[in-house]
Amino acid sequence: MDTSSESDRNAAGLSEEQLEVLRDRLERIRAELRQRLARESAVPRTSEPVVEVLDAAEQTREQDDAILFAEHDRALLHEVERALDKMSTGLYGLSEVSGEPIAYKRLLAVPWARYGSDEVTDTARE
Repeated sequence: MDTSSESDRNAAGLSEEQLEVLRDRLERIRAELRQRLARESAVPRTSEPVVEVLDAAEQTREQDDAILFAEHDRALLHEVERALDKMSTGLYGLSEVSGEPIAYKRLLAVPWARYGSDEVTDTARE
């Protein structure tokens, strides 16, 4: 049971306890993404000369996959940092479409969410 008063809540109606849980998750995800990106950038992208055509194709595919994963991680890191910035301004948990609060359960599942779950379908069409 949440015993927080209205004054203990942010603009989206999240309590200090809920914000702390979400902030911890975001900070943990940010640290993991930064570590992964640092590991990826430490791996040289040069390769040994490969004689076999199939080996060369496999090596190229692996390098392409690594680039795609790093791009995904960079994009996710941007979203996580955006959410943390919104926490510092008091706007975290508000939909960027409607301005309405995003449900706490959704934020637990996707703490960098920018829209309410009922708005995701509408924004995906645009």
